[in-house]
Amino acid sequence: MSAMTYKVIFHHNLNDEMAFNQGLNNIMNLLKSTPEEKHEIVMLFNGPAVSLMAWDDCLPFLERIKEFHARGVRFLVCENALDKFEVNREDLIEECVLTPAGITALIDLQYQGFAYIKP
Repeated sequence: MSAMTYKVIFHHNLNDEMAFNQGLNNIMNLLKSTPEEKHEIVMLFNGPAVSLMAWDDCLPFLERIKEFHARGVRFLVCENALDKFEVNREDLIEECVLTPAGITALIDLQYQGFAYIKP
């Protein structure tokens, strides 16, 4: 019997630290509850949420971000939103992967079978 692959995208579009923390907790709970399964986990940041991935704003979450990144979680950040909300790319933590348009990435991932979670 082959293992299931949990494919999930956690979408953040507001600059809301409580929702960000909840999303990280959701990832921790998913990984804990399905240790034998494969995972493809993405956190997508667009809109004002892109600032959550800047060094100053994500320091309280950095340890968990680094742990999850080491376990294969991808942190996608919308370039359009970086420009709109004047967040410098140099201010982002190194675990970020830029995507030209967060909305397009969100649609593409759902088309590929990723479950949508909005913490």
